[in-house]
Amino acid sequence: MRMFVSTIVVIALATSPLVAHGGKYNGPADAAGPNASGGGAVAPPTNPGGAAALGPGATSGGALTAAGTGSGNVRGGSARKARTAGGSMELGRGYEIWEFWWENNKDLFLNLKDRLIKTSNTSGSIGFLTGRGRKSDTAGNSRRPTRAMINSEVIPPLIDLINAEDNRDIIDSAILALGRIGQDDMALDILEAAQPLLEHPEISVQSSTTLALGVLGATQATPLLKDLMADTSNGRQMTGGGEVPWLVRAFAALSLGLTNDPDAVQPLIDVIENLSDANKDIKVCAVVALGLMENDQSPAAIAFLSQKLNDRKLDALIKSYIPTTLGKLAGRDNPEVVKPVLDAFTDRDANNFVRQSAAIGLGRVANITDEDALEALMDYIQEGKDVQTRHFCLISLAKIAAADTDMQASQKSHERIVKMLMTELTKPSFKGHESWAGLASALYGRAHTDKQPMMIERLKQAYEDQSDPSYKAAFAVALGLLGSKEMAVVIYEDFLKSKNNDFRGYAAISLGLTNHTEAAEALRNICRNKTTSPTFRLQVATALGLMSDEEAVGTLIETLGTAETLGVSSAVAKALGLIGDQDAISPLRDIAQDDSNNDLTRAFACVALGIVGEKTDLPWNARISADNNYRARVPAIDEVLDIL
Repeated sequence: MRMFVSTIVVIALATSPLVAHGGKYNGPADAAGPNASGGGAVAPPTNPGGAAALGPGATSGGALTAAGTGSGNVRGGSARKARTAGGSMELGRGYEIWEFWWENNKDLFLNLKDRLIKTSNTSGSIGFLTGRGRKSDTAGNSRRPTRAMINSEVIPPLIDLINAEDNRDIIDSAILALGRIGQDDMALDILEAAQPLLEHPEISVQSSTTLALGVLGATQATPLLKDLMADTSNGRQMTGGGEVPWLVRAFAALSLGLTNDPDAVQPLIDVIENLSDANKDIKVCAVVALGLMENDQSPAAIAFLSQKLNDRKLDALIKSYIPTTLGKLAGRDNPEVVKPVLDAFTDRDANNFVRQSAAIGLGRVANITDEDALEALMDYIQEGKDVQTRHFCLISLAKIAAADTDMQASQKSHERIVKMLMTELTKPSFKGHESWAGLASALYGRAHTDKQPMMIERLKQAYEDQSDPSYKAAFAVALGLLGSKEMAVVIYEDFLKSKNNDFRGYAAISLGLTNHTEAAEALRNICRNKTTSPTFRLQVATALGLMSDEEAVGTLIETLGTAETLGVSSAVAKALGLIGDQDAISPLRDIAQDDSNNDLTRAFACVALGIVGEKTDLPWNARISADNNYRARVPAIDEVLDIL
């Protein structure tokens, strides 16, 4: 969980290298996005602080203020900046590469905590796909912490830290951890501890507290969050007087979605409808919030957003969040949603961000019987001008076909889709489709096991023929998703021989997905090595978690206790949390409480406690990260997606 200590850091994006003040790993080191200046620096995978690269509105001087976000009374912010060396891929590519999509969507496929439980959700269950799945205490035989353990051994120490500490890194981490682990039986205690932090003088503490109220999921917080979002007199009083900071307002909107309170739907609609488009962050977070809900007011939200998608006066960046939100909110059970999303996709005058999002949205709302949608996606893959949209179309086409449960009734459509995926894998319409087609094939093959042998054979050939490390890594991940144990042997050999850590990191993920335990000792040694880069360490530790390696927790705890850099601490905290083993609780609690440790180490111990004890299988922000258009950026969503 990333803390907000450097949310308001000053960044000269136009002249400086990519500066990290927190955030998860979003791709290889030189996969520079539109706000990066190239170079080889990359954000640590998961740091206290803010987003690795900010979206529109980051200024070269003064406090960070989103373009037109309204009030600029943002207090606090740290001048601390962290940067770590990146890998060695020199691809000359930007956001169009597959790695960014994977990093935003991987939680659905890794689901490490599920590995700790023998009686787990199936990969196709509602809980698995939404992140609203089984609570941590409902499994019969688990290495995950029990609810009693969380309530007695984790929540009280975290509340004590909030009350006793004045270091904002520790406070931010502790309050967000409480939001992640708290359930109904402890909600009032956590709310009581959280509310005074809203008038803390630091914006990072106000922001993280606001978000924690939503992550907690307690509807008792709804009135408070409404006041913060609407900047009412009560909201201003709660935040210490003056206008409620725009980031707090944006996070309050998002938190209302996280509470899933039906009473919050209309206030969110009112913000989208009535607030000026200049307040981009607040309106975008309100749109995203509606997509996190599933209650009896959701039909009203679907109708409103479907109509709003046709509003040509609505700012294009804000509008680009509507198709993806409709995809999450409506799903495939609302056929009336397909037309407005398809219209947005095929509109000749559509902004690229809107079309990209519509491509993603079609992957969630269309069925294989929606022939117009299939034709539009397939045509764009072969002829479309925007690179990113073509790539999103490949993924969406596979998702639509993967969701079909009656292949016999739509056999011709399946044959066309499979043929296209295999063609784009081997003889692509455009250079760069290969890796995306490989991943799309894996998504299809996971759902339709009868196609797996053929797809594994094609992916195997593509892997062996490929020299580009990025494409080779994509095929390795795809083979891992399809569980190819035969290819795991080959991938492990390449892992040992390669000197390219970007490739090796994804190869490790593939080995974890196939449970290739022969690699475990080599992976542990890499975790122990103090010179291992943060990104590579996180990927290797993730692989060990996928293997349910019992020695991984001890190795990572030892590494966290001796970590000397921000990047190492963040990577280890994330890995420990994702593995989610109850054995990590006691040593992490000791590190957090020991004031002889440095503050950041203690803060990251709080981070890890929050992830270890998270009440859902998937990280709380996985539902926001999955199927989002990461090309359409606003600072508030950047912040949320960069939280550990």
